[in-house]
Amino acid sequence: MGQAQSTARALVIGEREKTRQIASTLIEESGFQVTEAATFAEATRLLERDAHGLTLVFAEAADGEEAQALAHHISRRWPWIRVLVSFDPALMLDYELPRVAARLRQPWYPLDLLIEAERVMH
Repeated sequence: MGQAQSTARALVIGEREKTRQIASTLIEESGFQVTEAATFAEATRLLERDAHGLTLVFAEAADGEEAQALAHHISRRWPWIRVLVSFDPALMLDYELPRVAARLRQPWYPLDLLIEAERVMH
């Protein structure tokens, strides 16, 4: 598949390299230029340096509290960025996300990611 030329940019965050690569490939095929971060600390540094051009952040986390904190931080600092977080469904119940964020249950399937990313964008 050829990649569409686009100025839309996304940041994909995830500790598991294989999952991060799959998510990045799917989002790239949707027309985004993708940057990856293995940790939330690395992602925060990237956001501080270059958030102005980002449209979407996809974050997969083992810790729902950490994902929630990142989503709230992004919504306060960069309200134009839409956030899609994925973490263990057992942890999802107690965490409230900002309006600019949506949840994706784990395990997720490629089509689920594409559908939810599209919803977050509109």
